[in-house]
Parts: sequence; structure tokens; C-alpha cells
Amino acid sequence: MSVAENPLQLSELSQLIQATIEGTFREQRYQVIAETTGIAHYPAKSQCYLTLIEKCDSTNTIKASIKARIWGQRFACIQLFEETTGQVFKDNIQVLLRVRVHYHAQYGLSLDIEDIDCNFTIGKLALTRQAVVQKLLDENPEHIKEVDGEYLTFNKKLNFPPVIQKIALISSAQADGYADFLHELHNNQYGYGFCVDEYLAPVQGQEAHKEIYKQLVKIFESGVKYDAVVLVRGGGSQLDFQAYDSYMVSRAVARFPIPVITGIGHEKNESVCDLMARLKTKTPTKAAATIVAHNHQFSARLQQLQKQIILKTNEIIISQELVLNAVQNVFISQTKDLLNQEQKDLKEKINTAIHAASQHLQHEKVHLLRVQFNLQCNTDNRIKNEKFKLQYLSNSLQHLDPKNVLKRGFAMVYKNGKIITNSETLEKNDIIQTRFYTGDIDSKVL
Repeated sequence: MSVAENPLQLSELSQLIQATIEGTFREQRYQVIAETTGIAHYPAKSQCYLTLIEKCDSTNTIKASIKARIWGQRFACIQLFEETTGQVFKDNIQVLLRVRVHYHAQYGLSLDIEDIDCNFTIGKLALTRQAVVQKLLDENPEHIKEVDGEYLTFNKKLNFPPVIQKIALISSAQADGYADFLHELHNNQYGYGFCVDEYLAPVQGQEAHKEIYKQLVKIFESGVKYDAVVLVRGGGSQLDFQAYDSYMVSRAVARFPIPVITGIGHEKNESVCDLMARLKTKTPTKAAATIVAHNHQFSARLQQLQKQIILKTNEIIISQELVLNAVQNVFISQTKDLLNQEQKDLKEKINTAIHAASQHLQHEKVHLLRVQFNLQCNTDNRIKNEKFKLQYLSNSLQHLDPKNVLKRGFAMVYKNGKIITNSETLEKNDIIQTRFYTGDIDSKVL
């Protein structure tokens, strides 16, 4: 390479560039859309340094990069931007800026930011959310519908149980909303108890929506019969809620088979998930308070029903006591009448029985006298007959008495004390006794 006759010093080239740029861009102001990165704030000095970049949509690589700064009185535009949009001026947000091109011989090319367009950021967020909502409507007609400006989803059609006790909580353990929700829930004034299963996931960042979606899937696949799923996170800028504006999470919430309660951000924040969920609350604290109020409403209803039951029971008891008293009086009166009637009937039956018994006794008495008379007559006749028979037998016995027989000249023969009736039983030389009326003799058979 040959050396030029009059080479320039670097400072001379820088001054030439500066003069050229200032001559071209000094009075020019440009509206530039860019993404922020590398922000360094110095509020005490009213200074902010950052880098503006543009990324390729398909590859996400950086297409352009220029340093920028906000100085002096222009520094107030940052506060105005944050107050208007609710978005912290930080890295990785896309903004519309009014800039002036500046070149410094020592620090090189940069952009002086004179203003930040708040409407662009607000409008872009709104357009992004609207695009997500429209996509949800177009691709999920069976689960998401728009009726009179309100979004009706499958999840909104679900009913809460009378008492919400078993809860699946999706949040980050580092999020303020996580602690606020649990404190409000477990320290409720009524002393209600809750079972909270925590499904922790980051609530902001580029991958937050994927992690939240994974937790929803995990809850669904757990098979646990939760009464409600609660999504909570603390306040922040609208860009901090991009995870809850994502199509993936919003679609899952709209189609989820368990009622979803959202408590995302502050009073003014509203995400697409809020539009899809069964119940939207403003903050994590209000989400917990709403659950407690739901249970208290059921408790109050039970107490009211208890009072109504007690009052109705007392009315029924009093009414039945009156009826019972009336029935008792009727029963006592009818019983007395029945007893009196039965007593009269019993007296008549007793009198009839006594009369019948008297007649029967009189009849039996007559019969007994008749039997006694007949028995007496028969007895006398029988005695007479028996006396006659006895006298006859006595006479017969007297005639048959051996003494009387012997008296008439007969005799009885004995051998060895036994009477002999047959002479053939005697043998020669037998000694026999002969008994006569007046004595006995001994004889010898010859």
C-alpha cells in the first residue's frame, strides 16, 4: 500500500465526520422505533445511557445497533413515560423515540433522545393483546365466544363448589403477590382452613408463559380434584404481564376444566388471562379475600338456614303440641266415655251373670236334692236287700257249718290231719281219726 502525500490524523478524520454529520443532521429530528438494551440510569445527574437495537423477526439477530443518551431536561421524559404507560423504562422494550443524530470525536456516533412516545407503547401493547384475543376467538370457537363485548369461555361456565378449600396456586415464590395471597388466605378473620398446593413458576421474562403453561398441564395431569386454580403475581408495568397476555396461557385458562381465579397486578391492570378466567380479581390479596368471602357466604347461608330450621322447627313443635293437646283431650274424653260405657256394660253383664248363676245354682240345688232323695231311697233299698242277702248267706253258712252237719249224725274222717273223702286212699293198718259232734275217736284200718 502506497503512502498518501497528506495523510489525516484520526482526530482530523473525526472532525471531518463530525462536521459532515452536523451539517447534514443538525436541524433534523427523526422518529425511530427501536428496542432498548444496556440501560444505565443516573438520576442524580439526570442522565441515562443505553443502546438501541433492531432485531430480525425471523432469526432474532441484531440488524442494527446505536448508542443513545438522555440528558438534562430531557431526562424527565423517562418519568412521564413510566407514569403514563405504567411501564418501567428498562431493557428489552420496544419504544418510539424522537432522536437527534450526534457525533463526538472522542465517543463516536450516538443518538440524543429528546422524547419517548407513550401512545406508541400503549397502542402496541393494546394491539398485541387484541391480536391474541382475536386469535383465541378464531381458533377456539367451541370454547371462546364474544357476546355483547364480553368473552364467554368454557372456564367461565364452570361453577365453584359451595366451599373452596383445595387450591392449586401458580405463582413465583419471590413474587410479592405470592406472599400477599397466602397471608390473606391463611390469616382470614373467620379462621377458615385451606389446603394450598403450590405450583411455582417465574411470572415474568421471555420464558415465563411456557413455565406457567407447564404448571397448568401439571395440575391437569395430577388428577387431584381441586376446587379452584389461582394465578397470582404482584404489580408491575404492563409489559411485565406479557406472560399472562400470551396465547398459550390464555388458551389453556379458557379451556381449563377447573375454575380459574386470577389476581394479577394492581387495580388498573387487566390481562388476557383475566378475560378468559372464571373469576377476575384486581390483586392477589383480593383473590384471597374473594375466596374467603365465597366461603363465608356459604357459612352465612348455612347459619341463616340453621336459624330458619330452628324457627320452623319451633313453629312445628308448637303447632304439633297444640294438635297433640287437642288429640289428648279428645282421647281422654273418648277414653272416659268408653270406660263409662264399658263399666255400664260390665255391670249389666255381672248382673246377668249373677242372675244366671243364681238360677243355675237353684236348678242345680233342686237337681241335687232330687239326686240326694233318689240316692237315699236307693241306698235304703240296697241296704235292705244286702241285709236280706247277708241274712240268707248267714243262714246258709250256719246250715253248712260242720258242727251242724255232725249234729245231724254225720262224722268226718282224718288221716294225719287231712280229711279223707275216698276209702281207696287208706291202706291196711292206717291210723285214722273220726270226729263226731260230741268228740273224736282213733281207729285202725283192718
